[in-house]
Amino acid sequence: MVNHRLWVGLRSYGWVAKMLVILAVLMAVYMIAETASYLESHEQVGFVGMAFGSESLFLMWIKEAYASLSSGVLNWVTLILLEVVIYHFMRQSLKVVLKKDAEQANTFKPFFAAQVRMIKVSTLAFIFESIALSLGESLLPIWLFWLWSLFFRAVLIGYVIADNYNEQLGLSITQSRRYLRRNYLGICLGLGLPLLIMLKVPIFGTILGPLVTSVTAAIVLREKSDLHIVGYQMSEKERQKAEAKAAKAAKKAAKKARKEEAAA
Repeated sequence: MVNHRLWVGLRSYGWVAKMLVILAVLMAVYMIAETASYLESHEQVGFVGMAFGSESLFLMWIKEAYASLSSGVLNWVTLILLEVVIYHFMRQSLKVVLKKDAEQANTFKPFFAAQVRMIKVSTLAFIFESIALSLGESLLPIWLFWLWSLFFRAVLIGYVIADNYNEQLGLSITQSRRYLRRNYLGICLGLGLPLLIMLKVPIFGTILGPLVTSVTAAIVLREKSDLHIVGYQMSEKERQKAEAKAAKAAKKAAKKARKEEAAA
């Protein structure tokens, strides 16, 4: 990241500043509301207790920030909000390891498509995580459930980062999921575990974690997979479905052409 100055060009996303301003306003509104609620519920504590006591306003903010960034659902929200930097650092990494560059990639349209994809992938991962953890909690002892939970959360959050690599090489969401499930669950686990740990560190880890993990994903997947050389290889079942879909589309186009010819 340092040697190749991967952050260069991040400021070219002119709309990033607008997004950060909106986010800052929302955070300010939230903090004002929380402060008003705190003052109302601690009228009898006094100024010293509010500033330095065990129930101080500052300590409350720190605890809430840590709990929010460490909880399951907000891990996914964090990745969605940071998609702009994950997207940029992934592209910059691929320029180094694959000599790959995408024209106009720092304009709104391609980023918007990447953001929509991140929302879809993160939502599906969160749903699967919720189902897996609910089953594990009801069926497993506490110590085994902890390992089960750690494994699933790490694999899924690593998968979401790895999907950014597959996206840059043209795979659909379905193709990316199949490709990673068949071949690279171990890499997803290796990406996700340190990311989960870094997300436990408020602010610094929350921002740095996804960046480091996206760069790592670009390097590791480039070394371990041949996707950048041979492309996505369909299974026989996938090929049959694709051929049937193409035949159906061709038939529909031919039918439409005949109707237009007859009308003319």
